Amino acid sequence: MKILHVMPYTPVPPTFGGALRIYHLLKHMAEHHNVTIAAYGNQKDYRLLNEHFGKQVNNIHLIPPHPWIQHNRRVGQSYALLTKQSFSRLITYTHEMQLLINRLLEKNEYDIVQLEFAVMGAFQYETDAVTILDAHNVEYDNFRRIGASVPSFLRRMYYRREYKTFFSEEIKACKKSDAIFATSSRDKSILDNDVPEIPKYVIPNGVDTSYFTPADASIEPFSLVFTGMMGYVPNYDGMLYFLNEIFPLVLKKIPGVKLYIVGSQPPKNLLKRASHNIIITGYVEDVRPYMQKASVYVVPLRMGGGTRLKVVEAMAVNKPIVTTSIGCEGIDVQDGESLLVRDKPSSFADAIVELLNDKQKRERLAACGYEIARTRYDWSIISRRMEECYEEIVHRNKPHVMRNTNGNTVKRQITVY
Repeated sequence: MKILHVMPYTPVPPTFGGALRIYHLLKHMAEHHNVTIAAYGNQKDYRLLNEHFGKQVNNIHLIPPHPWIQHNRRVGQSYALLTKQSFSRLITYTHEMQLLINRLLEKNEYDIVQLEFAVMGAFQYETDAVTILDAHNVEYDNFRRIGASVPSFLRRMYYRREYKTFFSEEIKACKKSDAIFATSSRDKSILDNDVPEIPKYVIPNGVDTSYFTPADASIEPFSLVFTGMMGYVPNYDGMLYFLNEIFPLVLKKIPGVKLYIVGSQPPKNLLKRASHNIIITGYVEDVRPYMQKASVYVVPLRMGGGTRLKVVEAMAVNKPIVTTSIGCEGIDVQDGESLLVRDKPSSFADAIVELLNDKQKRERLAACGYEIARTRYDWSIISRRMEECYEEIVHRNKPHVMRNTNGNTVKRQITVY
């Protein structure tokens, strides 16, 4: 099939959740279909896309991102308060991108137009193609959660407004789509309630089990690790919560415990917490060595949407995990079997101490989690699920799509101009 893949940024390098999902799903698309990419990006992004997908994706079209994304973000957020738009829409909708979409749809016939994130649903798509919205999160629900939890009054007000404005924008984008991909049954349930008329399919987040693998490296005793982009509010909120309410309880019982916080853009109020026991790395080229040598992986998240790729990555690396309910939300795991779920600071700390002192239990939980990651969450398995959904959605909406005598979709040639 011929697919137009529209995204708010390019997925290379795939160093955070959204980019990882787009990267691995795009990898499958490019291997099995004729794909055109339309995204925001610069010359460096174009070069990286060509290095990763150039032989498979012949049409790559990039539009410069809105300057507020990289510069004067706070000014943009303040300006959004004077409009009826969400800041999310303000920084992703440009006239230049609409013109690009119009031109591509006028010159090419696509079977599928796949949009990454609801913000890309703000554009008009005059096409007979099936339109699929890949909703990485239910963004308005994510904003609602953040607005209810962040300690700063100004941040609470900002995210509550973002929730209210983006709610109507996201619902509108969903209603314009022929189908929606949700990353979890919880997200699907939320969308079923708010846009019941649009078909939805659960395409979970996954892990590359050939990349995230167990290692023979020796485990550092009494060590904890958390990985994630620390500029993302749910991540640094979770770690500040951990440092304030959980880690001191662990230290009382195991004074020599060490915590590694691994990820880019840690804010100043987190950086100043660094000490002998708390190592904050900032950006690293490869998170795997930190994960592989740790005794326990912690996910103390209190907010967020979709599903956390970090959890299935830790499972694939064969790590025992202590998490909150929100941290493992949407992932097919069971408390006490494949990880430990604790929502109170004292019980979270107790679970960590128990695992640090019980090698047999660490190994049992890790082995179960590893098997789940390998057999249910590898990107190859998830991509096959997406392919099945493509077939069902296109068959329902475009039964005239060309097929060969074996019933397989005919791969058409990409038009290059």
